Amino acid sequence: MHKYFFFLIALLGLTYLGCAPERDDEFNLPEAPDAPEFSVEMVQGDSNRVVIRDLSDGNFQRLWDLPGGTPKTSSKAVDTILYAKAGDYKITLFVTKENGSGTASASKNISILIDAPVSCNPTMSMLTGECGAGGKCWTFTHAAGAVKVGPGYDDYSWYTAPVDGLQDAQYDDGFCFTFENVIYQNKNNGASVDPWNGYAVTPYDPGVGDFLFTVGTGTNGRDQLLIPEDQFMGVWDSDNLLDIVSLTDTELIVRARQRDANGVPLAMGWFELVFVPQ
Repeated sequence: MHKYFFFLIALLGLTYLGCAPERDDEFNLPEAPDAPEFSVEMVQGDSNRVVIRDLSDGNFQRLWDLPGGTPKTSSKAVDTILYAKAGDYKITLFVTKENGSGTASASKNISILIDAPVSCNPTMSMLTGECGAGGKCWTFTHAAGAVKVGPGYDDYSWYTAPVDGLQDAQYDDGFCFTFENVIYQNKNNGASVDPWNGYAVTPYDPGVGDFLFTVGTGTNGRDQLLIPEDQFMGVWDSDNLLDIVSLTDTELIVRARQRDANGVPLAMGWFELVFVPQ
């Protein structure tokens, strides 16, 4: 009798303790922001550019997600986005209040009816070899500074390659641009230096893609090159959107963000890469 009584009391006690709810009356999440409002307008006389404008009030932080556009993301209240290829695209605006109370978003769909026209301007001519059918290939310079990397766009304090400081597998790579059909090809002789595998020379077939040249869309109004997201120019962990710092018939200097193995740009890390005709 006594054993049964104490067993029942223990069982009820455990049941009560196990069901007791946990609560913290002092912890209350602040109110999330309202869904943002924004507009999308075509640029007059340009069927491939749109102006995006955040119309919501009081947002401390914003982020535009612009897949297929140039740029791919933006934090500006008003920005102009280029869509070089015809197709349907989704534009999404994320907003967060100053108190970090959560994120709200809104999306709109747009249609681009035609591909952006390509003209053989002087810059395109230098990049592609006078817009000829054979194209033009660029390769790393053997001079010092072929690769620089640092935390910021103008800060390359982390590393500067010395004279002949790259691997042979990097010096034999050709990064080729052809005006006809705007083709980009990384001719890497079947292997590239893998920065995520101890900089080992690794078999890799990057395939053939296309490229986009845009005027004044980069940092400080620099022209830009956009190559396919699964491609790279120079080093494998550089982003596929490159600012053209300098371009002549004999030298090409670009800057690009550092990115991870999944192709996501890092919060810190920029490359400056110097090429000469191959």
